[in-house]
Amino acid sequence: MSGEKIATVIIFILLFRVTPLLAAQSVPLTLPEAEHIAISIAPELQRLQATREALKQQSIADRQLPDPKLMAGAINVPTDTFSFTQDDMTMIEVGLQQSFPPGHSLAVKSRQTQARALAEQRKITEQTAILLRTVREIWLNLYYWTEAARVIHENQLLYQHLLKVTESQYSVGKGNQSDVLQVQLELSRLDDQQVQVQQQIDELQAQLGRYIGQDQAIRPLSNQLPHWLNPPPLTIFQDRLQQHPLLKVDAANIEAAREEVAFAREQYKPGFTVDVGYSVRQGRFANGMRRSDMMGAQVTMDLPIFTHNRQDRRLQASAEQLAATQFEQQIHYRDLLKELEAQYALWQRFSERVSLYQKQLVPEAKQNSKAALLAYQSATTELTTVLRAYSNELTIQLEQLQIEVARAKTRANLFYLEGATK
Repeated sequence: MSGEKIATVIIFILLFRVTPLLAAQSVPLTLPEAEHIAISIAPELQRLQATREALKQQSIADRQLPDPKLMAGAINVPTDTFSFTQDDMTMIEVGLQQSFPPGHSLAVKSRQTQARALAEQRKITEQTAILLRTVREIWLNLYYWTEAARVIHENQLLYQHLLKVTESQYSVGKGNQSDVLQVQLELSRLDDQQVQVQQQIDELQAQLGRYIGQDQAIRPLSNQLPHWLNPPPLTIFQDRLQQHPLLKVDAANIEAAREEVAFAREQYKPGFTVDVGYSVRQGRFANGMRRSDMMGAQVTMDLPIFTHNRQDRRLQASAEQLAATQFEQQIHYRDLLKELEAQYALWQRFSERVSLYQKQLVPEAKQNSKAALLAYQSATTELTTVLRAYSNELTIQLEQLQIEVARAKTRANLFYLEGATK
């Protein structure tokens, strides 16, 4: 095969592999897609799942008795000869020892570990809600700056048109050179704004890439905000708040702390150890008969008599830890309730402002810009009036975009407060 044919084949293979990748990167990245990717690859969720499985396995091990112990040794060996056949009572002993912890300690410890596993399971739900809120906030910030770049570009086109108008006015003696320079200066300022906007876009793409990968984060963004339903009434929100994943995690931690108290109470009961041994005697009696073997058993029991500085202290410590866990749940509930009321009020005010901008401010700003330009072309007003009108229109467009994104971010926070994981 000639060199040209080989090169053609290589180019064809590269195009075959690269074209699908480029096509995938050209598809706009929607917020639901970003959420799905983030959840599917989140190491935080995988870590919690691994921890939960570890605790589930540990709970099975916690309710098992300790392993028995094997005992072997020699008893009553004479120290003058160290002979195993000299005395009647010298024996070689083999035995087993089994310990039994106090009361129902094993069952209580197993239940405590199961409660901790349940807490990790609920943390997965809570972490998913946090992850979604974070990805939504970053995506919405990126949406704002991407749309801001588009708005600035549209204004650049307007200023370019205005530049042609001023040049035309200057050429026919109706304007002056300073008008042309002023418009050129405004165009240069818009160019600088575009550079600053691109800087923000680059930073936010890096932040988004931490959750969905850089290859996904650099894709073009969808030009549509997510269509979310309006939140329910505040009273319904407040009722649902009791079921928030964070409070459910606290409930599981409280249950684990209660089991710790129960475990401390079990330590007031005695534990015991059972020993069973078989002793083999060496040698024979004077009449030639073999010495008989011996068997023994004993029970060793704990005596929890002096409890002041051990059991009492452990019980008090576990009770205080339980109280601390309950207080932590109350703190989390108050924080969530405060955030709910604040975010709900923000959503209502942002909704009112979005309506005001859509119905009044934006249309009025566009109309004012057109009127100012027509007046300048007819030599009835100065260029500064046109520039002021254009600047006001750009400011109002960016403010509208900012408020729409702020309302969407507030709705994302309300989704978190609902405990939504979709």
